[in-house]
Amino acid sequence: MIAVIGAMAMDVSVSTGMGGRVNNIGLMAQQQNYLIIAALIALAGLLMMIFGGKKQLSSEQLASIMEANDSRPCPFCAEPIKHAAIKCKHCQADVPAAERQTPSKGWTVRVPCRPGDEYATTLGNLKAQDLPVDKSEDPIVVVGPYDLKVAAFDVQRILQERHSLFCDLYYDDGR
Repeated sequence: MIAVIGAMAMDVSVSTGMGGRVNNIGLMAQQQNYLIIAALIALAGLLMMIFGGKKQLSSEQLASIMEANDSRPCPFCAEPIKHAAIKCKHCQADVPAAERQTPSKGWTVRVPCRPGDEYATTLGNLKAQDLPVDKSEDPIVVVGPYDLKVAAFDVQRILQERHSLFCDLYYDDGR
């Protein structure tokens, strides 16, 4: 739009020595070039809006992201298994259960709730998902902390898409 407005505001005439004005072919061609460029940019923007839709993750991709946050490699076959697993689902070897190491500070996902039943239900659902819900203050359920902001962002996105929960990221400095 700016290029169109600029092209239309261009003066394509030049003054003559006798006080008159005549059209300049070079300035008219420049004005035409600006209009063509503006039309191409507008067309490209329109095509990007039509064909560049928001990418939606499939349920398999969401599950793999959740599993990546809650997994460790098997000591025998190196395939990913859950922290709480006592038998590898890939090689059937018996492995010791490992506790998830949660850092004392880092990125957390905070889920605001109404006090009472909604808080208790949300807290129970998040614990059932095997998310690290350690210190929650009524009426906010705190998930985390995570060392990396990306990990907390993945959990936030999964909670919003799977469970339709409103939540935001917060950095907890451990105090």
